[in-house]
Amino acid sequence: CIIDGNYFIGDEGSPHVGGVRLIGTGHWVTNNYFYNLHGKIFRGPLAVMNGIRRSAINRYIQVTDVVVAHNTWVNCSSPWQFGVGSNVDQKDILPASEIRSETPIRTLVANNILYNDNGDEMPIMRYDSISGIDFKSNVINNHGVDFQGVEGLEIMDFTLEELEENIWVPSIGLADVEVHHGFEFDQIDMDLLGNSRADNNAIGATNGIHGQKPNIMDLSQYGPDWFDPEPPKAEPKTHTVNTSEELVEAVNDASKGDIIELVSDQYDLSASLIIDKKLSIQATDTVNKPTLSYSGTAGSPAFEMHPKGELFLKSVKLQGSGENFAFASLKENMSSLYNLVVKDSEISNFDYVLKAYKFSFSEYIKFKSTVIKNCSNGLELSGEDDDRGEYNAENIYIVDCRFEGINKNVIDYYRGGYDESTVGGNLVVKGCTFTNSGGREENGILINTYGIINVDISDNIFRNNPVKLLARLWGAKNNSHSANTIENSGELIVEQNLPLKLMY
Repeated sequence: CIIDGNYFIGDEGSPHVGGVRLIGTGHWVTNNYFYNLHGKIFRGPLAVMNGIRRSAINRYIQVTDVVVAHNTWVNCSSPWQFGVGSNVDQKDILPASEIRSETPIRTLVANNILYNDNGDEMPIMRYDSISGIDFKSNVINNHGVDFQGVEGLEIMDFTLEELEENIWVPSIGLADVEVHHGFEFDQIDMDLLGNSRADNNAIGATNGIHGQKPNIMDLSQYGPDWFDPEPPKAEPKTHTVNTSEELVEAVNDASKGDIIELVSDQYDLSASLIIDKKLSIQATDTVNKPTLSYSGTAGSPAFEMHPKGELFLKSVKLQGSGENFAFASLKENMSSLYNLVVKDSEISNFDYVLKAYKFSFSEYIKFKSTVIKNCSNGLELSGEDDDRGEYNAENIYIVDCRFEGINKNVIDYYRGGYDESTVGGNLVVKGCTFTNSGGREENGILINTYGIINVDISDNIFRNNPVKLLARLWGAKNNSHSANTIENSGELIVEQNLPLKLMY
């Protein structure tokens, strides 16, 4: 594989935006520019994997005969990461066919530039031996921050200048750095900007001649002729509804992005409201909230989430009959994702608060400042039970909420299968109160997060929940807990390595 002449532009916030991950043999990574990338491990700016001995072709073949040359990393966190995925410490729970013990060999890293405005204590991450990697004519300006270096990476004081937004190129200080001429390096005949390296060559992604700006953020350069990167946005329309019939009609007739305002005290619904577009449903009186009473058949949801449905529900009381659901995806044909946000509301007397069926997926589900009480089940997102690394939602945020009298599946969020390179899902439970919940949970765990990569349970109060475990977190991943008050609610435990079903 040849990876040449690309721009990898990250943002300042995401820990998951990476650059190039190398697996296998014979790859060339040349003339690439990496900026503001903060991904870790598998999502590192440059992630060179460990391999599996005698690996199957669809797993992790050892990295061999690879060239990483004439690239530039600017303001990237730990830009070089070697031996990624080394897991020899898990040999007691994984078979030999899953142990990544084969370090990179016959790999050349040459003529590259590393630059960090604030310095980086670990610009090179070593998860295993790097003895099979040669470093030649690489330079770094780490602004005086000490780090464990390697021979072939020289610390230098050089500066960059801004060529255009997000693009920084060397200005002074690198003219005397000798370019390493490796085997077939003459084939790297152009730089990132399209300039010839034959007469003017230099380390890094550019050869020192900057000339015309690349204008990489000019969106008109990309995509087919019929694609409009900036389509016109319609102004949302507000629908004021006084009766149940008007509410149903407004949901059906509204356009994408419209707002439905509830002005009456009571709305009675006997059939599901179909959410197949982006809608906001909110009360005009946020103190005396209107009640949406749903009497639909058992197992049917008050709000049925369809593909491309996005619901923002604010300042309502949502009541069920005890046998129906508050929110649910379709049982089948979920051809696209849905999203759900509930804020400043009260949900009670449902069988399920949220039921996510198999093959449904949400980018985000958010409950904020909401009371959830007297329901048989809470948020059940464990429909993907084939243990193939899939899950029902990418991001779940439960913030400043109160759970009271939820019998089971209070929060059940599951990802099964040994697919450790997946970076999701993501669960935040913060500032919430849980009382008298989980008593009928079969596995005895109040908050189920099995297999979820990123979990934060912090600043919550757990009181009088008759469970064995409050939560069982995965220590080897980004699972954390802090500042929780726990009274008569079982233990919160952390297991370093969770047993997972093999996918291959």
